[in-house]
Amino acid sequence: MLAQGLPEDIPDRLLGSLADYATQPGPSSDTVAQILDRPALTFADWATEHTADFGEPAGKHSS
Repeated sequence: MLAQGLPEDIPDRLLGSLADYATQPGPSSDTVAQILDRPALTFADWATEHTADFGEPAGKHSS
């Protein structure tokens, strides 16, 4: 970021803000539940359900 010309305080402020989200998530809503008529999935649940959609990881081959 500094190499791109941002002021020296920006990287620390940005990383500090991101660290805050890791301990205290931002606001949420019930919009997904209203639209789908069910609770939203966590990202982990969604990723698990869609693993096959992403194919085999690079460098891994089935035997």
